[in-house]
Amino acid sequence: MESEAVLLQVRDGALAGVGAWVYAWLRVGATRPVVYVGSTGVPPVVRTWLHLNDTDPDIGRVIARYPDAAHEPLDVLAFPVPDTLSRPAVKSALVDQLEARALLSERYVGDQPALLTGNGQAAQAAKDMVEQIVAHLRTASA
Repeated sequence: MESEAVLLQVRDGALAGVGAWVYAWLRVGATRPVVYVGSTGVPPVVRTWLHLNDTDPDIGRVIARYPDAAHEPLDVLAFPVPDTLSRPAVKSALVDQLEARALLSERYVGDQPALLTGNGQAAQAAKDMVEQIVAHLRTASA
């Protein structure tokens, strides 16, 4: 069995080098697949686990708002947010663009579009993320 170590660095009592992320939860095979969009300052795998396993509905938001996550196949795509951009602005721009492309599910349980106006850079970053989501959907359905 081959295994590689994963280095997690703790500096001054906090995880170092994690960065900022936005992520989208996608219903596998759905025409309008996005059921949730979030953002985090922790590794996306940790945030995904918390969404599914924490009993506090403010932390385990996905399982609390979308109980079908317990048995429905879902993909989560996470995107790093550059240090020069506001994580909330990128998240908001991503939600807006997903709505404009008719990719938000009729069962979407995340923040509603147009909660925060993103600047031009946030909008461009979100546009690039949407293109990656669309590419993933094409490959996942092939």
